[in-house]
Amino acid sequence: MTRPIPFRRPAWLALLLLAGCTGNGPQQLDTDQVGYAQALGDGLKRQMLLNMVRLRYADVPTFLSVSQVITGYTLQTTGQVGLNAYPVANPGNYATVSGTMQYTTRPTFTFTPMAGEQFAQSYLRPLAAAELLSLAQSGAPVDLLFRLGVQSVNGLPNGVTRGGEAQEASGGFLALIGALRQAQAVGAIGLRFERHGGAGRVFLLLDGDTPAVRQARSLLGLDPREREAEVAYGRARAGARQVAILTRSVLQVLYELGAQIEVSEADVARGDTRATEDGFGERLIRVRQGPRAPADAYAAVPYRQRWFWVEQGDYRSKASFTFAYILQVLAESGRGQPTPVVTIPAQ
Repeated sequence: MTRPIPFRRPAWLALLLLAGCTGNGPQQLDTDQVGYAQALGDGLKRQMLLNMVRLRYADVPTFLSVSQVITGYTLQTTGQVGLNAYPVANPGNYATVSGTMQYTTRPTFTFTPMAGEQFAQSYLRPLAAAELLSLAQSGAPVDLLFRLGVQSVNGLPNGVTRGGEAQEASGGFLALIGALRQAQAVGAIGLRFERHGGAGRVFLLLDGDTPAVRQARSLLGLDPREREAEVAYGRARAGARQVAILTRSVLQVLYELGAQIEVSEADVARGDTRATEDGFGERLIRVRQGPRAPADAYAAVPYRQRWFWVEQGDYRSKASFTFAYILQVLAESGRGQPTPVVTIPAQ
């Protein structure tokens, strides 16, 4: 009579595990792509928040650009199966299964510091008014974009911080961005581009006859019958059919947001920084500070034995932070440098 050979379940599981690892490459690529995208995004948020804090303390900001990410991984598996036929085999030792698995990963990151011409073009150059208006046309809140990236419109000043003293935005500026936001909600704001040779012109379109559109035209000093006006950079317009927009640089945006960061009274008493001014009106962002940051903070960085963070439940602060980051990306895109490259070789 033939006696069956009993295989134990753990042995079969080991064989299946080794066989399943042969398809690890595609799964690992998917995991790495998502993981590195999240890590890069979180790192850029922390860098921007840290620079805001450093500017708050009159410290030197540092900008590092991730230019390349290379990660290589190697997966090696070996397996061995032994069979001892009856009656030679000892009881309980009819079959043997053994295997080994080795996984190795070697990530390499390349950072490029911003300096010289790159720094000037990315962070000191005023933002292009057409870029701000293009973001608004894409659905970004025009009032938030103007509060962040605009110094004045036709001479109507935005809120600003100079020498630690805050000056609230003028009533005309706040009324204008409020009217533009209402006009944007009904699709009454648009852009028109003209190009003649190497020069380009941008026109702001205010279509329709709603109260918000009429108010925006009036605050901009436009004829009620005008449906468009040329957008020009500057503090004052040169003609009746122009809108003069004086924009900020990315460094100014970070400085203005950093001025609203909460600081400890001890730091103010030592002269490390100035007290937070109360003349901002409604704050664009609230950055908390304390000995420890909450675990679920939207963004948090340590600085001088303290933690600074944006709360996860503070939607307004998160929106201001996010669009400030988008403005920074737009400014960096104008310097003609390649975008970060992620290379994931597999063996």
